[in-house]
Amino acid sequence: MLVDYLGTQGYTALGVRSIHQGEEAMRAEAFDLVICDLRLEDGSGLDLLKQIKQTAPKTFGILMTGYATMETAVEAIRIGLFDYMIKPIVPAQLDLVLQRLESLKQLQSENSYLRQQQQTDGEGSGVVWGRSDLMQGILEMVKKVAQTHATVLIQGESGTGKEVVAHAIVQNSTRAQMPFIKVNCAAVPETLLESEFFGHEKGAFTGAVQRREGRFETANGGTLLLDEIAEIPLSLQVKLLRVLQEREFERVGGNKTIRVDVRLIASTNRDLQEEVRQGRFREDLFYRLNVVPINLPPLRLRGDDLVDLVDFYVSHFARKHGKEIQGVTPRGLERLKAYRWPGNVRELQNTLERAVIMSAQNGPVEVPELGLEEKSNSFTMMNVSNALPTVDEMERRLIGSMLLQTGHNKTRAAEKLGISLRTLRNKLREYRAAGYDTSKPELWVA
Repeated sequence: MLVDYLGTQGYTALGVRSIHQGEEAMRAEAFDLVICDLRLEDGSGLDLLKQIKQTAPKTFGILMTGYATMETAVEAIRIGLFDYMIKPIVPAQLDLVLQRLESLKQLQSENSYLRQQQQTDGEGSGVVWGRSDLMQGILEMVKKVAQTHATVLIQGESGTGKEVVAHAIVQNSTRAQMPFIKVNCAAVPETLLESEFFGHEKGAFTGAVQRREGRFETANGGTLLLDEIAEIPLSLQVKLLRVLQEREFERVGGNKTIRVDVRLIASTNRDLQEEVRQGRFREDLFYRLNVVPINLPPLRLRGDDLVDLVDFYVSHFARKHGKEIQGVTPRGLERLKAYRWPGNVRELQNTLERAVIMSAQNGPVEVPELGLEEKSNSFTMMNVSNALPTVDEMERRLIGSMLLQTGHNKTRAAEKLGISLRTLRNKLREYRAAGYDTSKPELWVA
């Protein structure tokens, strides 16, 4: 009866008669929940649940019995079972228990995700808006849009602070205490993106050994940031459009419709309107995303904001590395102002942290330690000297330029270069071995 009922509620359930069959099932696959009777034909269900808690600590257990005693209830609590139910099981009662369990699992998933983000997020990413009219206008827009539930599209070059602005929107919104989930669409293989977004049912594809919630479910009630949204394939754009319109979807391999309340923020370093013109992005999806557009200016157009950013990051990295630093020398500041910063604020952060680490204690950051070649305000593919670059240098610059153009999408860069993805990866491995930072091609293309 329970197996049939759980099936009607959209769960995948397996029924077994004995401890022996239960142990075999647990060895064969992973389960989110075990509902076990106290008295089984070959022993005590409580003993089985104790064993499961030891061998599969992430599996929840519910003990059910028609022979309730205080001792059994205390023991169930002691070993950490999720619940203790008296037979006959009432469907409404079971529904409430399962709803509590799903809420708990969602919280655990969010906590796990946030811990991973804390480990991977860079330091020194605080918002420094600066005094320029451009950034003050964006600040006012952030304050206004934060108080709404509108979809936001943030566009700007790599390193301009798109994720930082998304954080600012969330922190000032009514969803600030709710989940804030981020997905880098360029970092997830195209074949797994749909599962990443919407989750999947057990057996939906090879390797799907258990049901998995997608990011939309994890972000329910909160905010979902889709970074590098231009990388989403056209086939998935249709499904994303439906979620934005209907606020519902099905997991991969499932037929149960799941409704969510998610505020969507999208970001990209490409011109989405141009992507629409080129047929690489759906026009109807673009208009759904472009409810409130925020266009972040590159650092080279932010004027005196550079001085504010330099002061902030030098102080931040001095505290981080336990140094007494008295700003940057006048000569150093002039060189910083003259540089075009193709990597924008992110490149500035890395440069200043390196400068602070290499500088002497109790003094300003010196010019030689900034590590910046003097460059004019115009890009050039040639060396500063008149010497012609080698073929290897030209190849490296071409690959770096293509990575920047495609937003670090290696698959698309390889296609545009007319080489295989394996060849591109081998080249990048050679560059890393030679000392180049392949995550920042902007530092070695010019």
